[in-house]
Amino acid sequence: MFYLKKLSKSLGISLAILLIITLLITLFNYIGLIGLKIVTGFSYITPFISIFIGSLLLGKTSNNKGWLEGIKYGLICIVIFFIFNYLAFDSGFNISNIILYIITLISGILGGMMGINLKKDNN
Repeated sequence: MFYLKKLSKSLGISLAILLIITLLITLFNYIGLIGLKIVTGFSYITPFISIFIGSLLLGKTSNNKGWLEGIKYGLICIVIFFIFNYLAFDSGFNISNIILYIITLISGILGGMMGINLKKDNN
């Protein structure tokens, strides 16, 4: 039960970061401060940043094996992205989605590994 609480907190923070950055980028595009190319770039970078931070926070609270926590977190995010893409866009499998899923998994692994190393009480 404690693990689910940590996981839901990390997922909530990731979702909040994703929504805030998306809102800011959309607002800046609407005002005219940034162009469409920058918006397209941020649409790819933003999920990876939010997953990295969520996995980092989950890794900080785990006892050992931050890479394993990162894999779990990355796979959970991939399943959520896959369900959303399938239900909302009905895009199926293509090479760009598979590459994005692999980068998502790598982002989760790196965040978990860094999180376990940033712990204050490393034994």
